[in-house]
Amino acid sequence: MHKFQLEGDENVNVTVIGKNIEITNPIKQYISEKIEKIEKVLPHIIEVIVRLEVHKLQHEVDVVMKFSHFKVQVHANTPDMYATVDKAFEKLKAKLMKWKSRIQDHHAKGINAVDLQINVLEKNKVDELTEINDQIEDQTYAEVEDQLKPPKVYKKKTKLLKTLNLDEAVMKMELSGDHFLIYKSEEDLMLKVLYKRRDGSFGVISLETEEAEAVN
Repeated sequence: MHKFQLEGDENVNVTVIGKNIEITNPIKQYISEKIEKIEKVLPHIIEVIVRLEVHKLQHEVDVVMKFSHFKVQVHANTPDMYATVDKAFEKLKAKLMKWKSRIQDHHAKGINAVDLQINVLEKNKVDELTEINDQIEDQTYAEVEDQLKPPKVYKKKTKLLKTLNLDEAVMKMELSGDHFLIYKSEEDLMLKVLYKRRDGSFGVISLETEEAEAVN
């Protein structure tokens, strides 16, 4: 893992993580140049995390760019690492250009937020029924029973529950690539969950009324 600050802008923290690849100075410099170009399009960058991985014949790049109120996440893969970095940052720029005016309005507006407590559950070691049956033959009942216990809370987090209108919530989902977003609706001050449906559209669940509606 390599951490450094963007040259010329000490407010931007950059982390480059490599798996099955050496993070050389030329690669770090290449990534820095890409980030600097993005910063010219849209400032207010706080942190950038770039993950590089070589898997068989494919080079994969994941980029997470964090701003003051949201994050942008993209993924790319090609047979060449530098080409993959190019592709990832092209995707990143395309997302930012699509939402540029709304992002700027979002920054100017400011966001009301409250703390939201989140419990992170530990994943069971045994997930599939076939694996369970195989392990029963080789382990004692007590060991298997211990593996099949419900997940335990092993970490608690606090995240900001933000007050957003529907357009802002959709923008955040599009940029981050997350599958759902919990927020307080600016329109009616109700707690809502925005989620991505299988057909690529969005749905909204109002937690107070437990009703769901589709978003085009």
